[in-house]
Amino acid sequence: MARTTSRMDKLPQPDLIRVGLVRLLYSALPQVASVTTGVVVGAWLVVWRSGSGWDLLLAWLAIGMAAGRLGLLVAFHQSGDDKTLSPIVAKRWECAYGAGSLLMGGVIAGMSLRALSGADAGMQLLCLGLTMATCGGQSSTRVACRAWISISTGSIVLAAFAGGCLLHPDTSYQIVGGLLLLYWYSHFEACRHGAQTIMALHRAQHSLAHQAAHDDLTGLPNRAAFREYLTEASARLKRFGQKYAVLALDLDGFKQVNDMYGHTMGDEVLRRIAHRMLGTLRPGDLVARLGGDEFAVLQVPVSGRDAAITLAERLMAEINAPYQIEGQTIVLNVSIGIALAPECGSGEELLRRADEASYEAKRAGKGRYCIAVSRAPEHVQ
Repeated sequence: MARTTSRMDKLPQPDLIRVGLVRLLYSALPQVASVTTGVVVGAWLVVWRSGSGWDLLLAWLAIGMAAGRLGLLVAFHQSGDDKTLSPIVAKRWECAYGAGSLLMGGVIAGMSLRALSGADAGMQLLCLGLTMATCGGQSSTRVACRAWISISTGSIVLAAFAGGCLLHPDTSYQIVGGLLLLYWYSHFEACRHGAQTIMALHRAQHSLAHQAAHDDLTGLPNRAAFREYLTEASARLKRFGQKYAVLALDLDGFKQVNDMYGHTMGDEVLRRIAHRMLGTLRPGDLVARLGGDEFAVLQVPVSGRDAAITLAERLMAEINAPYQIEGQTIVLNVSIGIALAPECGSGEELLRRADEASYEAKRAGKGRYCIAVSRAPEHVQ
């Protein structure tokens, strides 16, 4: 089936949402920078207070974790995947982000266990602060959009501190450990609810964007969306030399259908025409309804004039075949104008040239195609 939307819009909604949420994850540079800086500073404070080799190892691990997480965010934006992201690549970036978050949780957990095994109340308070800050940040910011990351990271830091407290001989520590286990449930629910809320917002955004870019009657992209695809095709032409063609289609005799059978019948004819066109195009081509009885096709890539003519002839054969609707036989013709890039321009100019060629085909007798060449339409067939 032909492309009726962009590559991303063709994806099932869960994949679309995942792509959007991964982009949201990688917009959290300020948050990641602040929390990782806090962990690094805290780790070296512990080294300064204890002088232990184990704490020194954790401190260097904290530096590596911070550099890795920040480098990952920078690499994501430099790779260009923030603009063109497939579900498979999105999953990889998500797993990489999650791994960095879990490593950070592991560093904090190690610091907490080291602090609770000693008697330095200041270091214990520092680790408790890092634990609670991590949980609060994971559940209330962009990271909450992927619940498995925020829940897992929070669980690691809470389990370490709560476990250290429960194993402590002091009863007050044990009470704190029990309270932290209760807090874990609150953290879990906050992360789950946050993820559900963000996903609902993304679903609503995708639904509104789809409605704004598509024709309600046929489900095809509308004129505004077609202009965007033309812009993309023009960019590929300029960057990679990938040629494309625009075919403007104008139905012949559609007004008579509405007059004779009513607009309900006319709407059904338009839906069936859209369905036939979709079955005619190649994967990668695009068909849009520009309004009324006017359609447009973006053929990309196109090898030359002959390929565009072949497509026009196939479209004419499909559209001109009779329609059997509610016991009525309806016959229509279509006039097609063809404009190729870069010979006839690009973008909006190409659509205008194709439209002019379709009117030239109508004036030449309807039910035929006309190729726009240079500044004047010619080659009417």
